[in-house]
Amino acid sequence: MLHSIQKLFISIGVLSLFIETVIAQTTTDFLTVEVQLQLNFEEKAISGDLIYSFKVNQPTDSVFLDAHQMTISKQPETSGIAVKARKEKIVIYGSFMPDSIYSVDFSYQATPKQTLYFFEDQIWTQGQGKYTSHWLPSIDDVNDKIIFNISVTVPKGVIALANGKLQTVTNKAGNSTWQYAMEKPMSSYLAALAVGPFEKETIYAASGIPIENYYLEADLDKVEPTYRYTKQIFDFFEDEIGVPYPWEVYKQVPVRDFLYAGMENTTLTVFSNNFMTDTIGFLDKNYVNVNAHEL
Repeated sequence: MLHSIQKLFISIGVLSLFIETVIAQTTTDFLTVEVQLQLNFEEKAISGDLIYSFKVNQPTDSVFLDAHQMTISKQPETSGIAVKARKEKIVIYGSFMPDSIYSVDFSYQATPKQTLYFFEDQIWTQGQGKYTSHWLPSIDDVNDKIIFNISVTVPKGVIALANGKLQTVTNKAGNSTWQYAMEKPMSSYLAALAVGPFEKETIYAASGIPIENYYLEADLDKVEPTYRYTKQIFDFFEDEIGVPYPWEVYKQVPVRDFLYAGMENTTLTVFSNNFMTDTIGFLDKNYVNVNAHEL
């Protein structure tokens, strides 16, 4: 009998958490996030300061962000709002009513076991599906579109790529901070980072969109054959579909040991450096099909 009662209370607790999660998810619309990230190559860790704005469509005392194994290092400065980290969520407590836009700021730390990968002088992400929440508190539900403005601080000498258009690069105390901004919202799984000692070549689509093709200095002779037909593919899609490319810039970067051929993160395609090829190798294996797919 006692065992049955214990099981009942456990079931009630699980059900309550499930109901709270479902209600918070369906009543909340996250709008924007300002992200300031610091990456630690040695500890393979990430920390960040976030400012989220959101609204609710019915009264609630809590909303949540998906976040795996993260800790909160600074609580919100906004009066009446508190933040608590759980195993797979960050819960934001307050008294939230419709017809208002709320803002919450907090700091977090994480040592991700997946999705954010460290390889000596390179770092990259692969969040497709619902995995961005392993390195950035976000929303796994693809139906909630958010405007991401991301700043990344890394050791000086490497560059940091993120979604959106580069606004500024500032250098301080041996580090550099790369600040990106977006004008339109996207699903969280498309948020991306790529960090490394990259160089770039910029070309322009017929519509004026800058296309930034990244590479390592040692692969300079592979740039033209690897990115061959990029402009033609881009122009063809805009003409054939009849819909202008909706973002301000398009970037593509080859990284070491990527999990797949490539991934079409918004404004930032990440692809396997195995597709970097010289003129002779182009005849046997090239990036053209993957390039077209990601575009």
